[in-house]
Amino acid sequence: MKSYLFTSITIVALFFSHLSLAQIQWGVRAGMNMTNSEFLQADGSSRNTDPVARIQLGVTMDVPVSHQVYIQPSLMYQGKGFKGTEVWPVVTGDDSELNVNLSYLVIPVQLVFKPQLSENGRLLVGVGPYLGYGLGGKWQSESDLLYDDMMLAQQEGDVSFTSDGSVGDMGVYNYGKPWDYGVGFLLGYEFKQQYSLQVNSDFGLANLQYEYGDFDTGEKLKNSAIGFSLGYKF
Repeated sequence: MKSYLFTSITIVALFFSHLSLAQIQWGVRAGMNMTNSEFLQADGSSRNTDPVARIQLGVTMDVPVSHQVYIQPSLMYQGKGFKGTEVWPVVTGDDSELNVNLSYLVIPVQLVFKPQLSENGRLLVGVGPYLGYGLGGKWQSESDLLYDDMMLAQQEGDVSFTSDGSVGDMGVYNYGKPWDYGVGFLLGYEFKQQYSLQVNSDFGLANLQYEYGDFDTGEKLKNSAIGFSLGYKF
């Protein structure tokens, strides 16, 4: 993963070194995501989870390839997560809901097609990969935690990203591996070459499920999100 990340950054740096700064249009984007986590067990069944609303915000850069085609790398903060029952066994109560709020730093790089629709308006259609890293998070539940028949008066705590689920602190929810990657899509409208409205979706391809020491559970965990955002270019 480190070699892949270094190679990607090097290619992007070499590409941008040949561009004039005057060609690049910087911007900001902010909005909301409806995000969820897909837990697939080894037998193919899935755990019951529901989407939650989280914020997204960051900076964008439009690099022209032609009159209507642009490369758009971004640096985004994205809130992700889920809510559901029977996801974390230490949460007591069959109907007790666990709400997990995750923080990610995400770098999407999309190829965006901008055909002119009117004198001041353009359609936005984009697709491209993203790379993300989990920074941490918080969890909340409707019931207390239970460890070895010992009840803890605790209904909230921290979230940890880890590759080994056998390591962790009491009361900390181990979500999954920190590195995430996938593919994203966008559809929107840009007017006056400064303002934009867009719908974006991200589909995780990385299996984030951790192992327990050297034991592979055979389970899978992936992120997904669909959101709405507003953009402004300087």
